[in-house]
Amino acid sequence: MALVSRNPDELELVAREVRGVGGEAAVFAGDVADAQAMDDLAQQAASWLGRWQVVVANAGVGFHGEGWRASPEEVGRVVSVNFLGVVNTIRSAVPYLRQHNPSAVGVVSSLSALIPYRGGGVYAASKAAINAYLSCLKLDLRGTGIAVGWVCPGPVATGMIVDGVPHRKLPPLARLAVPILKPEKVARTLLRVLERGGGSKVIPWQAAFFARFYQHMPRLAEWVLNVTGSGTP
Repeated sequence: MALVSRNPDELELVAREVRGVGGEAAVFAGDVADAQAMDDLAQQAASWLGRWQVVVANAGVGFHGEGWRASPEEVGRVVSVNFLGVVNTIRSAVPYLRQHNPSAVGVVSSLSALIPYRGGGVYAASKAAINAYLSCLKLDLRGTGIAVGWVCPGPVATGMIVDGVPHRKLPPLARLAVPILKPEKVARTLLRVLERGGGSKVIPWQAAFFARFYQHMPRLAEWVLNVTGSGTP
């Protein structure tokens, strides 16, 4: 397993866990927003792995605030990591994945791409772009032996949630409606999606239900969001 992060020291814990159960893991330093760096990292990872079967894009940065107030720098940072980071990762990996079939591309997107909330415009837009890109990529890679799958989780207990927004600012009713997920749940779900040939999955079930509800009855869904206080700054 090749692990990539701007802060490789944080991934050493993961690498040790992998080695502890008999696996092999190496940590590489890199920024997904840097296209050339990702090309170089892909070559290094491919040389170390030998056979590259799966790539997972999971990097992301959060932003909470009214979209019209966001500075160009703030918007650029979110888009460059959350969207272009996925594009750079996949573009660099696919040539190596095509050499060893079957293989797969996995991505962690977000429920924010499907359900609006106040203060989420910039972040949600970056995740919606991912979903659109992957939907097309799935068609682009059909017949190549590369499965494309992604998961759209609600709030996950990672740094972005622990450190701030939006989940902890929501009223109790809204927090109850979409509970915080453990990272392991997201990982297991993405693995199942890829094992079944790709596609997308929204979790938890409450989020999947409301995403469908919003798609078919947006006005009523927005009323529910207002009543529960979802998205209140």
